[in-house]
Amino acid sequence: MKPSGEDQAAPAAPWEECFQAAVQLALRAGQIIRKALTEEKRVSTKTSAADLVTETDHLVEDLIISELRERFPSHRSPFSLVHV
Repeated sequence: MKPSGEDQAAPAAPWEECFQAAVQLALRAGQIIRKALTEEKRVSTKTSAADLVTETDHLVEDLIISELRERFPSHRSPFSLVHV
């Protein structure tokens, strides 16, 4: 006879949900970047002429930040420290 609960699956590690979210976002970001490779680029600069930023960079950054904030609202956000 098995002890109670032994046939149930073990709970996922606490970081598993975060890991899965990161993988999903990386795949989505990759799709956006792959599509952008065939399109005309709009380039701007950040802090110097050598610090180039594309519209795709902004799009991917916005996707990742907004999705993480939505999925994990209680997590501390280092994104508020980012100066774009």
